[in-house]
Formats: sequence, structure tokens, C-alpha cells
Amino acid sequence: MTEVLSLEHLAIVSTGPTLSLSIASGQSLALIGPAASGKTHFLQVIAGVERASQGSVKIHARMAAASSDGISRRTKVQAMIPRGELSPKGIRINDLLYMMRLGEVRHRPISELSPGQYAACELLAPLLSDADLILVDGQLDMLDPWTLREVLKVIRLLQSSGSTFVVATNRSDLLAHFDALIVLKDKQIRFAGSLEDLKRLGPIQTVQVSTERQQGVRALVSPFQVSVDKTEDGFRFSTTEGQELAAKLLLEGYGDVQFLVTKTQSLEESLLSLF
Repeated sequence: MTEVLSLEHLAIVSTGPTLSLSIASGQSLALIGPAASGKTHFLQVIAGVERASQGSVKIHARMAAASSDGISRRTKVQAMIPRGELSPKGIRINDLLYMMRLGEVRHRPISELSPGQYAACELLAPLLSDADLILVDGQLDMLDPWTLREVLKVIRLLQSSGSTFVVATNRSDLLAHFDALIVLKDKQIRFAGSLEDLKRLGPIQTVQVSTERQQGVRALVSPFQVSVDKTEDGFRFSTTEGQELAAKLLLEGYGDVQFLVTKTQSLEESLLSLF
């Protein structure tokens, strides 16, 4: 695949770690972090609006950003739509308008739109452009669930034709749609990698076992608790000192074990573990 975006020893502040990362055509990158963590600043560095404190950004593609900069709020939605039936990437323009809930308001000024419609309107230009690199700064977070579902379909369609996306978001549930992600706090990079890499950073999983009838078993292994670490091949069971018997009984299905409760770390817990 063709390299579209290259970050070389990049940092947006003078302290903290740097990042080297390459994004190819058709791939996607999510930026996530608390409010004022540096997501917008990071996008502005990529776009060339701001300068990086360290390192460099190299773009090997045409770029577009979701924005309403320079557009009067009296402008009607229709005026933001290119002429013709098809976009440069082959998307039917009229279909996209209705998918984004803008078809019925196309003759209204953007000042009359709801926040979600306004965000959809900001996405129109880059999605209908011939850009190979598209930057999105929080607009996906503003969409209602129905519009978001359709916009994600369009993004996947554009990715299949080679478009690359860099998206800033506060929504952890959107991360599954991206190939890689960067977690920011205080404008410093706290994590860079895949969603699976992030999940592995969360707290250790715990298995809790209920035994009700056999007093002897409970006396031997109380508290009956085994830590479980997920590996590529499955799970690795480990115990605290003196709890080896608990692990053995668990693996052999011994006694009157009634149920196992496995606590798996959530994505939110994995994110919070970085701070």
C-alpha cells in the first residue's frame, strides 16, 4: 500500500515521548483523550496549521479537513454541494445528502441547522472531495446514531477506494472502526498502537469461583480467587502465594464449584489505566 502520512519523531509539546508512525492508503487513525488533551492541536500539526515542537510530518496525498471555516452561517446547504450527480470518488451526491439527513434541509441556511446537522454539513466537503487524506475533528461525536451509522458506511466505502482518515473523537465506542489509535493527555502521547494493544494494558482479569456445600474445600482455598492474564494462545492462570491449590481445583473442575465469574477489562478501563 502507498504511504499517505508519515510522522517522524513527532511531539506537539517539548516534553514527553515522540512518535514515529506511518499510515498507508485506505487506513484510518483515531485520536482520543480528555478535553484539552491536544487532539485538535495534533490535527492542526498534521494539516500544517501549527508547528510541531519536535519531529516532522510528511504528507504524500491531497488533503481535506472537515470544517466550516470561511463559510457564512447564512450560506445554504445547497451552496456547499458540488455540481453534478457523482463525487470524484463515485459517491452519488443526492444519496449522500439523504444518508446524512441533509436532503430535506438543503435549501436552509446552515445557521438554522441542529448541532448534528451542522456537523454533518461540515463533513460534506471532504467526503465529496477528491482528497486522499481526510481529517475529522470531533464531527462524528456530534452525529445522531442513525446518521453516524450511514457516515461510517461512507467512510468504509472511501477507504476501500484508498482514502485515509485521521479522526479526533471522545467516543471510545468508535475506536473499533479504526486501524490504529493515539491516546493523548496534556498534549503528550500516552499510547500509540492498535485497539487490541490498548486492551492488553487494562487491569488483570479475575475469575471468582462459588463453592457452597463443601466446607473443607472452602477452608483450604478461601478466598477462592485466581488471576487470569489473556495471552495469544488463550489464558494464563496465576495465583497469590498459597493459592496454588485454588488454580489446580479450578482447572480440574473439582468439588461443588457452581459457577465462574470472569471479569474482563472494559475499553474504558484500559484507557483510564493510561492516566
